[in-house]
Amino acid sequence: MERDLTRGNPLNLILGLAVPQVLGAILQLLYNTVDALVVGNFVGEAALAGVGLSAPITFLMNSVMFGLGAGVSIAVGQYFGAREYEDMREAIGTAVVSLVPLTIIISILAFFATDPMLRLINTPPEAFQHASDYLKIIFTGTIFMLMYNLYSSVLRAVGDARSPLLFLGIAATINIVLDLLFVIVFNMGTAGAAYATVASQGLSSLFCLLYIKRKLPLISLQKDEYKFKKEKFKLIMRFGVPSSIQMSIISLGNMAVQNLLNGYGVQAVAGFTAGIRIDSFIVMPYMNVGIALANYTGQNMGAGLYDRVKEGLASAYKILVGISVVTLPIVWLFTTNLVGIFLDSGSSESLDIGVAMLRGLVPLYIFLGLLNNTSGLLRGSGDNMWSLYGSIVSIGTRILGAYLLNPILGISSIWFGQGLGWIVGFVFVYIRFLSGKWKDKGIRKVLDGDL
Repeated sequence: MERDLTRGNPLNLILGLAVPQVLGAILQLLYNTVDALVVGNFVGEAALAGVGLSAPITFLMNSVMFGLGAGVSIAVGQYFGAREYEDMREAIGTAVVSLVPLTIIISILAFFATDPMLRLINTPPEAFQHASDYLKIIFTGTIFMLMYNLYSSVLRAVGDARSPLLFLGIAATINIVLDLLFVIVFNMGTAGAAYATVASQGLSSLFCLLYIKRKLPLISLQKDEYKFKKEKFKLIMRFGVPSSIQMSIISLGNMAVQNLLNGYGVQAVAGFTAGIRIDSFIVMPYMNVGIALANYTGQNMGAGLYDRVKEGLASAYKILVGISVVTLPIVWLFTTNLVGIFLDSGSSESLDIGVAMLRGLVPLYIFLGLLNNTSGLLRGSGDNMWSLYGSIVSIGTRILGAYLLNPILGISSIWFGQGLGWIVGFVFVYIRFLSGKWKDKGIRKVLDGDL
């Protein structure tokens, strides 16, 4: 159901949004994690490397979907906060009729660009076909990824973070069953893992759509409401394109670093892949508190409650500290056990690399949280360009750090460069927050042409 975020305790509201989103993000991660777990243990090290190599490329596609969904979420959230429901419905209708054909075009282009992209990042020959098969199948299901991101973004924008979690949980369970069936029973290799992921994503998007149709009339559109409105499209693009570019830059940065990693061979890639699977779970709370703060900020910006926005950021920082105190010591103590889940007993070199990566990042995750929370406020306020600039600064620092430190630190430069990027990126976006200029980026000023 809808939830008004302009009233009540900011910390409780953000937690109420963040906890379901974190759980949902963890479930979404289970798609690729179960793929890696099953493939690594039942197909082999080269297959695991192939799934791992696909991550930066699938993240690039996810980045576009996430950014467009963020644009819809900000627009819908601010209209909802301002109680302008007709405009809100027009924004949803415009999003569907414009983004669906765009996604189909992007997925076709990505399918045919798969092999060239894998060559561009210097993919080891042993893993090339595994990665190619996996990616091409994933790209055929991109439309399901869009629809889930779109409808779940609308639900979160109106304060409902629990329903997407429920649907994702059901789909993730189905994904696990299909992974085991396709890979182990039918012996379909990495292709089987990809088919399981696509089928599960399709189900999660269908569940969201049916729930909105039956339970939420305020955001459930009739057939004649799916119309293109130029003003709403511009607004969604105004909010969404910077987010897409921001996430795409992060993805391209990942690919640049992946190219450096690939030079160390398939064992290094497999070890890094195992480590990054654990890393993905660690960063989820930090990222999703930022997303929750963006939704909270959107409604309060629409209502003109700037002091509540600041209170929200302070509350998000408190949540960040709590997350770090609880999770990071556990990760440090059990790093070897966690990484070893994804590798067979003979992969000692891969295990050492995965452990070194995680332990190198543990002291630095706090800066990732600070960066994501502050960027979340900027995105929710509509100040997307400065959130984008922060990502450019962060990823640029990461790439430079990795390549410049590589002759000195070797493979360790990859994760130390990443931590350095988080620190510099946070300082950059926090300076923007202190300036107060994000207050001028709300939806009313965008529509009135004051930017």
